[in-house]
Amino acid sequence: MKPQKRDTLLAYPVKEHGTFLATRGKGADARRTLEEQLSAAAPISLLTIDFGGVEAMTNSFVDEFLGKFYLLLSAGDVNADGVRLVGLDEETRDGVTVCLERRKQIALDGDTHELLGDAAILAGTYTEAQRLGSFRAAQLAEALSISLPNANNRLKRLVEAGALYRERASGPERGGKEFTYRVPSAGGKQDV
Repeated sequence: MKPQKRDTLLAYPVKEHGTFLATRGKGADARRTLEEQLSAAAPISLLTIDFGGVEAMTNSFVDEFLGKFYLLLSAGDVNADGVRLVGLDEETRDGVTVCLERRKQIALDGDTHELLGDAAILAGTYTEAQRLGSFRAAQLAEALSISLPNANNRLKRLVEAGALYRERASGPERGGKEFTYRVPSAGGKQDV
C-alpha cells in the first residue's frame, strides 16, 4: 500500500510570544503552544517556525523552546514530516546555531536552505540530497563515495531534523526495508 501524501502546512509565528524573548519559562510556554497546535492539526507535511520580527532571544529561551522541540522531533514525537526555520536575522540565527551545536542537533534554515547547528559532516550530504531530488540511500552513498551504513546514519539525522522526507520504497523486498528520500519543497507538497 502506497503511503498517502500529506499536504497540510503549519506556520508558527514565534513573535506572538514577544520581540525580546528571554527565560526558560517563556521558552517552555512557546514550545507547549507549538506542541498543542501540532496535536490539534491533521498530520503536517511541513512545519514552518517563523522567527520574523523577533529581535533577540536569550540562550535559555532558545534551548527551552527549540532545543527541546528538536529532541521531540528526533524521537518521532512531532506530527510533522518536515520542519524549517524562517525569518532568522544574524543575531537570532547565531542563538539558534549555538543551541543546536550544544545539543548536537541540526535544523534547516528555510530562507537560505542551509543546515544550522551540528552540521559540519551533514552539510555536504544535504547538498547532495538537494541535487539528487528523490533518491535511495545507495544512490547517495555512491554519489558521496561513502559506505551504505554511513549514508544511512547521515540520512537518519537529516530525517530526524525534518530536513528530508522518508517513505517506504515500492518494489520487490530484498530482505530489508528500503526507503526513498526527498527534500521537502517550499510549498510542502511531496513529489511522487
